[in-house]
Amino acid sequence: MVAWRFIRRYLLLGFLMSGFVYAAIYFSTNEVFQAQVNTNPVRRHKQQEPAFPWEAKDALVGPNKPLEQHIVQRAVMADDSKEDKERSEVKQRQQKHQESQEKEEAAQEPVDFMAAQAEIQKERQRVLSETCSRHPELKRGNLNMYTQRHLYVHEKHKILYCFVPKIGCSNWKRVLMVLSGMKPNTDGITSDEAHFHNGMKRLSGLNREEQRVRLDTYTKFIFARHPFVRILSAYRNKYADINVYKKDTYFHIFSKKIMKKYRKNPSEVDLKTGENITWHEWVQYLTDPQERSGFDDHWQEIYQMCSPCKIHYDYIGKLETVADDAEYMLKSLELDDKVSYPARANSHPTNSSQTYDKFFGELTLDKLKQLWNVYNLDFELFGYPKPDFL
Repeated sequence: MVAWRFIRRYLLLGFLMSGFVYAAIYFSTNEVFQAQVNTNPVRRHKQQEPAFPWEAKDALVGPNKPLEQHIVQRAVMADDSKEDKERSEVKQRQQKHQESQEKEEAAQEPVDFMAAQAEIQKERQRVLSETCSRHPELKRGNLNMYTQRHLYVHEKHKILYCFVPKIGCSNWKRVLMVLSGMKPNTDGITSDEAHFHNGMKRLSGLNREEQRVRLDTYTKFIFARHPFVRILSAYRNKYADINVYKKDTYFHIFSKKIMKKYRKNPSEVDLKTGENITWHEWVQYLTDPQERSGFDDHWQEIYQMCSPCKIHYDYIGKLETVADDAEYMLKSLELDDKVSYPARANSHPTNSSQTYDKFFGELTLDKLKQLWNVYNLDFELFGYPKPDFL
């Protein structure tokens, strides 16, 4: 009886415990399996943009970036860097090639200039030589004192220069003063210094043997100018310019003589001052055979002063091309790094083609022919064509 009551009690307790456990398991598993599943892809937080441009490279690498994408981007960056480098190298090669071409062109230009000038000099030498051959009288005799006095001797660089007034001689004297070391440059050298205080000696001051050595071994040069333009320049500068005339009293000697000999009924003032001689009176004086022996250097024939058929001049320049001729000669003598021929600022041109036509157009054909007879050898020797109006 007691045993039955014990079994009934514990069976009831076991039944209740089993029901409790079953209910607990049921409710817990039902919540898990009935929970709603979210099939949408998980959204990742957008990666923050780099604060500075130089951080962009590091921003490409991160824990949220797939390995394949990272490798591809690195490869693209490497290709871009390689292309940039190749473009840079190509650009550098092109730049070097261009610089090389420019240097070659710059080096070629002086060569072409020097070659062209050498041909010009060769032609001038040919014309001079052929003219001397046609006039053998110009080769006869010794070098006269007149020519010796016109040859400046520059000892330092062994140069002889036959100076001819009205053909840029002031500037060539300036050049030689600089080469001698008297002046640092040609700027500021006045005409008085160039003509009267240049410190240069003349060939006439040397004995015969010293003259021979220098004539045989020194570099000799001469400059010419269109003969008619030169005598017009002398007239306009020394006589037509009254201010210049009054300052340089040396030339009064000639003008007073001209006034007295060629002016009809000159006044006492004319004879006393010699001012304002006319172009026609000047030409009358130049074409007067009796006056030729007393010509001043400023209108004396070039061949009379420099004897080009007795002296072989290494360089024959012309005032009309003085810039090129001077550059060529100084470069040939390797003196262009020491001095250059002065710019036109130091020159005083007095003529133009219009002025030339005006003055010579006033002369009769007879007077023009007389002038030609005086200066024709200078025309021929230095290759100037005979004027069309003759």
